[in-house]
Order: sequence, then C-alpha cells, then structure tokens
Amino acid sequence: MPSSRMPGVCPILRRLITLVARIPAEPGLPEQGRLIDQLTDLETEALSAGAPPRTTEAIRAVRRTVRAASLMPDRPAFRAP
Repeated sequence: MPSSRMPGVCPILRRLITLVARIPAEPGLPEQGRLIDQLTDLETEALSAGAPPRTTEAIRAVRRTVRAASLMPDRPAFRAP
C-alpha cells in the first residue's frame, strides 16, 4: 500500500502543496486576501526554519500569481490552463 507521505519533501513545501491544492477554481477577493496572508506567513516560517531557497521561491511565485490574479478586473479562471 503506497504511503501518502512524500519522501524527501521539505515539510514547508508539503504545506505549500496542500495549500495550493485547496484553492478554489475561482477564489473571490476575500479568499485571495486570506491566501496571500497564509503564503506570507508560510514564507516567514520557511525563512526562519532555513528551508531550501527553492521552497521560498516557490512560495513567492504562488503569492505573485494570486496577487496578479486579484488585480485583473475581469479575470478568467484563476488556475492556469
């Protein structure tokens, strides 16, 4: 029986993956704001825990994507095709 744990994955990166997997297809502005706050907290935790630089960059990339989507006036679906 395969394990649901991802071997060798940083715990902070695992939390990022879980957070991204739970994003609704088209989050409203309040959800986007909460998501940006959660990503900021996760980045702070990653920096204080000494997570690998790629993990921190992944968090920043997701946050930039969410922020850019929130600035588009009549945006299509949030997720990339």
